[in-house]
Amino acid sequence: MSIFLAALLALPRPAPNPPNKATLTVEIRNIRDNEGRIQLGLFKPSAGFPDKAKPFDTRMIAATKGSVQLVFAVEPGEYALAAYHDINSNGKLDTRLLGIPKEPYGFSNNVRPRMSAPSFADCKVVIGHDNKVIHIQLK
Repeated sequence: MSIFLAALLALPRPAPNPPNKATLTVEIRNIRDNEGRIQLGLFKPSAGFPDKAKPFDTRMIAATKGSVQLVFAVEPGEYALAAYHDINSNGKLDTRLLGIPKEPYGFSNNVRPRMSAPSFADCKVVIGHDNKVIHIQLK
């Protein structure tokens, strides 16, 4: 019996359950055509959003006129999202003089910045343990 018990104890044990994660579904709306791709970044508060920001997670999907949905599995917390329609598929948001975007873009809470980039607080979305759906309207 002790050999059986020793063998049983030597078996690998399952890893502890990961923290509960919720599903965050983001619907990007007002996509004007099927060219290029939609880029979406998910940011945590410490990421320096939006200047010099490094997204915590990213998603990319082919553009589809109208809207697309992208899904993240996230731990409860505060996040901000930024999206743009990379029409020419060059992997960056093309801008005019003074940094004004040429390509359609949008932020969580549909914040519309005027003369400067929005703050994290303006774009903050609080995710609990329940699944959440948000909409970002491209401009």
